[in-house]
Amino acid sequence: MRLRMALRVTVTLVAVVTGLAGIHLVYALPPAAYGVAMITAMQGALQVREASMRGQTVTRTLSGFAGWYAVALASAVSAHPWAGHVLLLLLIFAAVYIRRFGPRWNAVGMFAFMSYFIGSYLHPAPADLLGIAIAIALSGVIAHVTRNTLLAEDGQRDLARTLLAVDRRIAELLTLTRLGMEAGWVGTLRRRAVQAENGVKDAILVAEGLVPAPGESSVYASDDPDRPADLPDASTALLDLHLATESVLLASFDPGTPEKDNRALQQSYRQAEQRLQRARQVVTQVVDRLPPEAFTSSGAPPPARFAASLAGSSTFGDPALRLAIQVTLAAAVAMAGGLYLSPTRWFWAILTAFLVFTNTQSRGDTALRAINRALGTLLGVIAGIGVATLIGNELAVALPLVAVFVFTGFYLLQLSYGAMTFFITLAISLVYGLIGQFTPDLLLLRLEETLVGAAAGVFIAFLIFPQSTTRLADEAASRFFAAVDELLAAAEDSLDGHVRRGELLRLSRQIDRRYGDLAAAARPLGSNWQVVRKPGPVRQTLTRFLACAHWSRIFARRMSEHRGDEASTAALRAAIAELRRQVDDAGKATGLFVEGPARRGKERLPEARRADFHERTDDPLFCLELLSHIVARTVRSGRQASQPAPPAS
Repeated sequence: MRLRMALRVTVTLVAVVTGLAGIHLVYALPPAAYGVAMITAMQGALQVREASMRGQTVTRTLSGFAGWYAVALASAVSAHPWAGHVLLLLLIFAAVYIRRFGPRWNAVGMFAFMSYFIGSYLHPAPADLLGIAIAIALSGVIAHVTRNTLLAEDGQRDLARTLLAVDRRIAELLTLTRLGMEAGWVGTLRRRAVQAENGVKDAILVAEGLVPAPGESSVYASDDPDRPADLPDASTALLDLHLATESVLLASFDPGTPEKDNRALQQSYRQAEQRLQRARQVVTQVVDRLPPEAFTSSGAPPPARFAASLAGSSTFGDPALRLAIQVTLAAAVAMAGGLYLSPTRWFWAILTAFLVFTNTQSRGDTALRAINRALGTLLGVIAGIGVATLIGNELAVALPLVAVFVFTGFYLLQLSYGAMTFFITLAISLVYGLIGQFTPDLLLLRLEETLVGAAAGVFIAFLIFPQSTTRLADEAASRFFAAVDELLAAAEDSLDGHVRRGELLRLSRQIDRRYGDLAAAARPLGSNWQVVRKPGPVRQTLTRFLACAHWSRIFARRMSEHRGDEASTAALRAAIAELRRQVDDAGKATGLFVEGPARRGKERLPEARRADFHERTDDPLFCLELLSHIVARTVRSGRQASQPAPPAS
């Protein structure tokens, strides 16, 4: 998927430049048309995320008009610089605030801001607006064709490739766990095994996003004569595979007994491995029965979560308003610093201040993004000076390298923002060389402007409506526990037959999503750039939340199959009610990610027996016991809770 995204951006840019060159033979286009077309082509490949072609068309049309009007405004006020500066700040405020209305309006805002940015930089005349309109229309058509024809999503093909990745990662996990059991968990072997299991989990979650939900197609109809009665739907089969994978990892870890060749350990591992193989076979059976028409509404990547960047409380009660004010003030500070450095190249400072707030949740998150952008720019400038000096204006060498650098930058975007910035800076260095404007001083000025913009973003993030990373992590933890409570409430209702079978599994996946939000919120606390690093407590706390998500999935799966007698139902009802009280108390705890193990005091909570992890996983009561145990340990690592939760027996 990263490969497809990078190819889309690169192919779209190359096709747009080629198309503009062809049009130029018939109708002379202004230089601003090339700049606007390339920036809108890039935004069109990245920001338009609707799954349907109709939705994409609407978004591209609105974004194209917004981009053209932004350029027209920049042209109209070009003779009045200060009016243009004020207009830019107003546009930044609007572009950020409308994100609250969803991905479509985020795209419209990005088109408008980036187009105004280019228009202010290249100063198009009113007579150039027709050529710019043609360029924007061309970039929109090419981006649309590239997305839906040349590099279109194919849910069935993507699912098959993802399951192949799952198989490969499972094989890697089995190799590492067998090696760990034979040679002992020495060195980094345990960490590598955990990373391998995380890789399997990530691939399974991608696969789950590609399968149609039950009820979206006739594939789940009960009138299929060849469908086994006990064959689950695709999402349930993938969940079972996920649980089986985690069980293999758990079964492989040495319990610490003096006997190196522990028979119980070997037996439990073999059983877990057999369950894993059976779960994989069931996934194959289910997926093979999915007809091509079942994928007509799936296969598109999930839309970006704009709510993540708007999380947290706000002085004005509206997180979108808070963020818009922050970005606008940061842009104003960056504008002042950028104009001081250069009256003609100050736009880089504005761009950096705008982008460091993208997809960030807290002041620590903003600082990390600013550092990554500054560091990527620094290294890119150093390398760009050397590359541009060596190549100069050799068109046949520079153009392919620009395409390679753009492709590499966007391929690495989801892995490292700093790496993306590095390669884009290299591409810009070569472009400057091609248009005859390259000098080392120009690249150094770009670095200075970037540092000004990054500093402005961090300054405003810490001064205006500061969002504490620790507090946001606690709020995310509270939402996580709320999702657990929602699952428990549904499980309680299911005992009376009031909940559909698939509802519990859906709610368990909601806990997974809440864990993802929690991990993202806590990420800056364990970063290498923190003044006071807390990787140990952060990692330990996240592990507890991950364990809670794991046993919640097992509990949901077992409860969806529960057919107990009156006594077992009563026991379950009592255990659920007790755990809900404990989870409610846990949702009020604070400081979960900043207190070390010593904060828990000398009291130790009882550990569950290893045999229970394999012999009682079919028992939802045991899942509740484990969840109670995990929640108790998690809360005791925090500063306070409204009422101490009793440890599980």
